[in-house]
Amino acid sequence: MAYITVNETGTFPALILSTDIANCNVGANGNGFLGGNLLSVTCLQDVTITNSTGIFSWTDFCSASINKVTTPSDNEISTNVVIDPTGWFGANSSGSTASDLGVSGLSENRVEVAFRVQLNNNSNVGNAVPPNTYCYHGVGYISSLAPTVSPDSPVWVSPLTIAVNGDMKSVG
Repeated sequence: MAYITVNETGTFPALILSTDIANCNVGANGNGFLGGNLLSVTCLQDVTITNSTGIFSWTDFCSASINKVTTPSDNEISTNVVIDPTGWFGANSSGSTASDLGVSGLSENRVEVAFRVQLNNNSNVGNAVPPNTYCYHGVGYISSLAPTVSPDSPVWVSPLTIAVNGDMKSVG
């Protein structure tokens, strides 16, 4: 049985963001993050991908069982990150790309982003999904930032949530 492994030599999860939603091909296979100025959110501590399809249940006099039908999904990506200055605050706060604004600027300015979470990335974070890489992709908004630090954890860390707007697709 094959497993999707991380934390081995050359594999790790990656979160890649872009503000160029029109050129990110997120509706098809998530492979086309075109152009530059991508933001690779590094130092992920954990990643949770939630695909939460809703269910509506009802009873009636025609059946002895409960009836169910699906409702729209409410999907999100959540992670905890170790904060690095460039990825968090961006390279140019007056810019408009993901790498210019950084995670904090994207959230503060309520910028919709295209995202790709690569489950078993290699050291080649870039525009195209590397071969044999599994990922989820879509568009959404960054929220739930809450930087924190303490004496027994002397680096700044923060939760980060991407509230998915519309469908989230998987590629594998």
